[in-house]
Amino acid sequence: MAKKETSSMPKEPKTKNKIIYCIVVAILTVVALISGKYSLEETQQDNTEITIDNAEFQVHVIDVGQGDSILVCADGQTMLIDAGESKASTKILNYLESKNITELDYATATHMHADHIGSFPKIFDVIKPKNVIEPVYHDSLVPTTKTYEKYLDAVETTGANYQALKAGDSFALGNAQVSVLAPVSDEKVSSLNNTSLVLQIQYDDMTCLFTGDMEIQEEKTILENYPDLKADFLKAGHHGSDTSSSENFLAQVQPDYVAISCGVDNKYGHPANSTLEHLATWTENVYITAQQGDVVFLYDKDTKSSKVITSGKE
Repeated sequence: MAKKETSSMPKEPKTKNKIIYCIVVAILTVVALISGKYSLEETQQDNTEITIDNAEFQVHVIDVGQGDSILVCADGQTMLIDAGESKASTKILNYLESKNITELDYATATHMHADHIGSFPKIFDVIKPKNVIEPVYHDSLVPTTKTYEKYLDAVETTGANYQALKAGDSFALGNAQVSVLAPVSDEKVSSLNNTSLVLQIQYDDMTCLFTGDMEIQEEKTILENYPDLKADFLKAGHHGSDTSSSENFLAQVQPDYVAISCGVDNKYGHPANSTLEHLATWTENVYITAQQGDVVFLYDKDTKSSKVITSGKE
């Protein structure tokens, strides 16, 4: 059988089809970009890896067991929100050391319960804060515990600038604006939980909300005063207890990421199943320190992108 003659040159019809196809694709791409279906910015985000080394804004929810301790970093400035119980001091100090933190711009106590201020004295022995921030609260709620007395003594030894803040106050952390949403006033409330400093941090176009142990009573007050309140990242109130994170509050805030700080098999049953159900209505991105260890939220202002990484449990 004779061999068919072949040519190295492509046939004319295929070449024309290819040119027409390329023109059509180019037109469709331009139309898609104009219509907003795709964006160049989204493509850049997909190719950018956000890490602890390059993210300008970071939130570290440190796994301190049954308590809270949160490190916030913005453009190189640092704030430690709460410090867990006294037994968590080694974990917190080791964590801060691993991030090369030798000084705090702010040390913030959301309220005066032991699982929020217990480790501050030992931390202040090693790492000094420039500013110490507390909430304003009624004299009838001043604690009489040894933990509170040790905390006061430790604050005094730091020589830090001391401030008691309430709703309406604000300060800067790097390029982040920190606004105090609660406590609303120094009037008497039912518990120390509802004297919690509630901090809204705005960085670029991203918003974080830190709620201490705020309960539903104070959530209602905040919604009345801030009806447009939203948050990309939420530190759930009171360790995920059913006393906090009400359906109405979450329906307004609509968080994309939520962190819950609590201990493994804690005696309080935190987080409550009802709280997890409420949260599931708004996001699948719920991180629990008792299950996933340290929880780190990262934000990059150039790409407008964010993500969460966890350390995992040993």
